[in-house]
Parts: sequence; structure tokens; C-alpha cells
Amino acid sequence: MNAVRNIACPNCGGALEVRAAGFSVNLACAYCGSLLDVSRPEVVLIEAHDKAAKGFRLAPGARGTLFDVEWETVGALRRRDLGYSWEEYLLFNPYAGYRWLVLSDCEWQFGTMLLDLPEGNDDTVSWRGEHFTRDGDASTSETTAVLGEFYWRVRAGDTVEAMLYERGDTVLSREGGGGEVNWTQLVPVEDDVIAQAFGLGRLKAHRAVREPSPSSGSSSSTANDLPTMFGLACAAIVALLLAMVLISGPVERASASIDAPFAATREGVRIGTLTVRRPWQFVTVTARGTDFDNRWVDLDYSLVDRATGQSMDGYGIVEHYSGRDSDGSWTEGSRKGTTLLGRVPRGTYDLYVDASAHGWPSDPPPQISGWSSLPETVTVSIEAETGSLPWGNWWTAAVLLFAFPCIAVWRQYREENGR
Repeated sequence: MNAVRNIACPNCGGALEVRAAGFSVNLACAYCGSLLDVSRPEVVLIEAHDKAAKGFRLAPGARGTLFDVEWETVGALRRRDLGYSWEEYLLFNPYAGYRWLVLSDCEWQFGTMLLDLPEGNDDTVSWRGEHFTRDGDASTSETTAVLGEFYWRVRAGDTVEAMLYERGDTVLSREGGGGEVNWTQLVPVEDDVIAQAFGLGRLKAHRAVREPSPSSGSSSSTANDLPTMFGLACAAIVALLLAMVLISGPVERASASIDAPFAATREGVRIGTLTVRRPWQFVTVTARGTDFDNRWVDLDYSLVDRATGQSMDGYGIVEHYSGRDSDGSWTEGSRKGTTLLGRVPRGTYDLYVDASAHGWPSDPPPQISGWSSLPETVTVSIEAETGSLPWGNWWTAAVLLFAFPCIAVWRQYREENGR
């Protein structure tokens, strides 16, 4: 192969090798990721970075024989297009020049830059007597990570406009940017061939998150699991909501007010009667207090079945506090409280409430049972209704359904950014 030039990175001091000396213009440091100009005898730092790109399948310096030519990997790019990402490896042979290996969606393509350019329009082009048809719309590809050396100046953030044309398994890729247009012929290569040539293990057949390649079409025409996962999660959560609405059944309400005394409990206040008409329903009891401050009211509910005398019990509270400290005014709590009684069987029920009020003294020291300056009672309005929806269960289901696709997005982001 060609002579190797040894240099030191001006940013981190790492020892580097320029494998295509005399041909390469850019080099991305394998240790810190900084971009270097190696086209001149003195190495010039173009752009400093803190760390190198990670996670590439082929490292610079890897050698393999493809199509009876020994190639050396001199550079690697990670690129993306609307959330899809793939890897491109620049191969070099001093006698054969440069070629590309593209890895996307666990599939390899071998790329050859074209000197005899195709001719035609946006829909169809001709090259060497064969017609190629456009696959998808034009798209913008962005470089997200750079490693190794290249024959042009490249850095993360560079973009090109890409268009793909297909004929069978062969793809012509047209990329335009910076006033230049480049064409590349891409042909598929079996994973076994690449693995044997470069001494790699076989790629996993399972693809947790599909990532399209330039040769498989534009992002709009390439299948991707993430939209499917989010779509299924949305459909499931909507179906669950509809099922909850259907199960909730007809609504009946009962309401009344209760005066909760301080330092005592008012027991057995009947709020009203409710009839559960489904095999079972949820019953919600909502308590709303009047304008009070630094007070709280404990509420014990009993939903008593008229037929059997059995009761379903629950607890509620309304509370509100305020004050001032070194940080200024503050408030806490709510004068409204909601209690959900779940899976109440069919039947007729009376709702009873026990209520007890408590408070902080407004003018210490306390005089009676630890409290002073308290009103005699706190008025609380109670409303109960059947046919309520268990929103807590619905939100729990939503979190569980969207957890996996969100984790997949996070992992894809980490892979694309080499973290």
C-alpha cells in the first residue's frame, strides 16, 4: 500500500497516521475528533473538539480485499436525513483510488464515484445505455460525525442535497452542495463478504430501530419502526379511553353541604342516594371548601348498599395554607379534594360523611385544646357521581405504552451522535 505519514494532533497531542499522504486534505483526530489540515507539510488545526466520534463499524486503518483489490479504510462519516442515519466509509488504494462502503439498516453497499456523468431529467437518467428511475423526492443529508482523513474538507454539520435513481439492485446517488454535483454508483455487497474481507463479525439480523441507507430510497419511502411504534401507542391509548368511556356508563349525582366542627367530628351526615346501573362503576366524591386559610378538614366517606348494608369506605381532605417567610409569600394545598371509589357493584347506595376540621392558631399562644382564634365550623360542599373515569390508570397506561418508543428515540440519538 501507500506510504504512511506520522503526525501529532495539535489539539490533544495524539499520534496519528496519514494513510493517503499526498491525497488527503482533511483528517479528523481519532482521539479528540479535532479537524486537521494535512494538505501541507505543517499540520494546521481547523476545528478543535473534545472527543472523537465513536461507534463506527470500521476503524481507520482497517484493510480488506473486495473485488480483487485490497482497500484500506481511511475515513468514516455518520450521516442522517430526517432522523434516519447511516455510516459511510472512505476506502483507498494508491493504484485504484477511492471507493465508498455504505452501511445502513444492516446492509452494505459498495460505491464508485462516476466520471462519466448520467444525463436526463429529475425523473429519469441514462448512464452507460441504461435508464434509472428516481426513487423518492430530493432530501437533505447532514454529516453528524467525522473520523479519519478525506480528500476534501468535511466537518460535522455539512449538508448536501441528495437524489436517488434505481435500476434493479443498482443505485445512482446524486449529491449537490457547495456548487458541486457528485454522482456515485452503489451496488449491494453481502454481509458475509464484508465480514470475511475485514475480519468482522456478522451484523445482527434483529433491527431494533431501522435506519435507511441512501441506496434504499428516500426517508419518505423507507420503512421505519419508530413511527409504527408511536402510532400503535397512540391507537392503544385512544382505544383504552374509548373503552373507559363505554364502561363508565350513565351518570348520577348527589350533593349536599356539611359544616365540619373544630376539635370534634360530625358523624353520619347523609349526602344523598346513588344508583349504579352497570355491573360495576367508579364513583367519584369531590369536596370543595369555602374560603378558609391555614385550615384542613378530614373527611371519611361510607358508600352503604341499601340491599346488603355493606359499605365501601374512602378518605378525603381539603386543606389550604399560606404565610410569609424570608423568600416572600407562599401558599400550599387546595380547597378541593377528590376521592375515587373503584369497582362499585350494581345497586343503590347512600353516601354518608364524617367530617372534622383542624387549624393553626392565628394569634398564639393557644388557649383551648391547642387552638385559638378558630371559627366554629368550616363549610364543605360534597358532590358524588357515578360513571367516573379512572384517569390515574389511564395516565399510567400512557406512560407504559410510550416508554419503549421514547427509549428507542433516545438510543438512536446516542448512536447518531456517537455517545
